Amino acid sequence: MKSVTEILGGAQILFGISFDVQDIFEDYLTEQHRAFLAMLRVIEEHLPAIGITYKGRGRKPHESQPMVRAFPAKSFFTIETTTDLLRRLKSDSSLRMICGFTQVPSASTFSRRLKLFSDHHIMEQTLYKMVRTYLAGRLVGHVSRDSTAIAAREAPVNKKKDVKPSHKPKRKRGRPRKDEIRPPKEPTRLRKQLSMSPAEAFRDLDTACAWGCKKNSQGNVQFWKGYKLHLDVTDVGIPVAAVVTGANVHDSQTAIPMEKLTERNITHLYSLMDSAYDASEIREYITARGRVALIDQNKRRNDSCHPMDPAGKKRFRIRSTVERSNSHLKDWLLPSKRMVRGYSKVTFCLMTGVVCLAAIKLLQYYILPVLEAAA
Repeated sequence: MKSVTEILGGAQILFGISFDVQDIFEDYLTEQHRAFLAMLRVIEEHLPAIGITYKGRGRKPHESQPMVRAFPAKSFFTIETTTDLLRRLKSDSSLRMICGFTQVPSASTFSRRLKLFSDHHIMEQTLYKMVRTYLAGRLVGHVSRDSTAIAAREAPVNKKKDVKPSHKPKRKRGRPRKDEIRPPKEPTRLRKQLSMSPAEAFRDLDTACAWGCKKNSQGNVQFWKGYKLHLDVTDVGIPVAAVVTGANVHDSQTAIPMEKLTERNITHLYSLMDSAYDASEIREYITARGRVALIDQNKRRNDSCHPMDPAGKKRFRIRSTVERSNSHLKDWLLPSKRMVRGYSKVTFCLMTGVVCLAAIKLLQYYILPVLEAAA
């Protein structure tokens, strides 16, 4: 099957340079359809090839390309369930034509393909290929890092009381007795991550659905059941790295592997994080790589950390970019309820939203300005 770009290119040859996209559609194209079509062209150029071989027995399988296009449509139009997506495809002929369906598959077929696509991590591959294509050779000033809560409809692996904040008991002070042998301290997870690859570090983190808690801006503790989406974005809000973990994983546990993941895709100067990432190992790694770590001071470390200078505080304001990106995702590109279960499927749905956000930002800041300048 031809890609969207190839189809539109052929239509341009047929109708002339100044043709309107509406000319190749029977029904009226709304602004949402046009925006989705532009976004899909960016995504589809970087999708990995996923095909199903026909072995000559039984009914021929549906093509993968229309179904891959349908999942960004589900995210872009904020469709919650697969059943609602099928209804939309059957009733919206323009969307059905954009995706490339001649016959809409069943819900069970979509479920099987969702499992296949999530196992192949096609959205993660698409995101990193997009980032390398458009940001390679560019110097990015700031990368902002943060996580956001993702609620899920699954049974958690822990209990709510397991993540409730509590004061740790004080250890026994003083030197050990003459006959007492204390075991040596094991290196912390952050210390181990300094010498681990990103894949090894992420495999060491919990990925199952769990209870999590965090303090909001008012200082109140909020609980939720599900996952966490960890995001790295540039100054203009382009996601350059995204990882999903269980809700019980502390933000600081993902900082070093995400920093390693981000530096593979782009070249940046500053890493901006809130007080949850205030740890000496994180600062040590970023500094050793020749970058500047701007991390908000945690109240528990008042005696050992120096506050930011005025220039650092001014730069740190850019960190609100990642908060706006998380809000954009949750308000416009992710359904309010996630009806799929399991880490791999939830990750695929979340990463689809992240890829859509990346395509929108690339269109806004890189592709359209170049086209307008060329015109």
